[in-house]
Amino acid sequence: MLTDNHGRPVNYALIAVTDRCNLRCRYCMPAAGLDWVPRRDLLTLEEIESLFPVLGSLGITKIRFTGGEPFLRRDFMKLVRSAASAGHFSKIAITTNGTLTAPFVDE
Repeated sequence: MLTDNHGRPVNYALIAVTDRCNLRCRYCMPAAGLDWVPRRDLLTLEEIESLFPVLGSLGITKIRFTGGEPFLRRDFMKLVRSAASAGHFSKIAITTNGTLTAPFVDE
């Protein structure tokens, strides 16, 4: 089990799947702009999936996908499905601005 600097158990992980966003809020897009991470430097679907058993073995039971806007990533729902079927996580959360989620609400 992982613990923080105060000895408290850490059972969650944040996974940023992109730094891109489809909005230009002050929070995500400062006036000076951003230096985008080249797509080739982002983890692939397979690389992120390979983390799931490692995280599970470390006692991680909750994961949160973040971005930018995670739904901008074309393979994002594949990633969510993979996390759900991995069997390690009791909770999967997504930090999103909600503008691209309508096609995926039923799922």
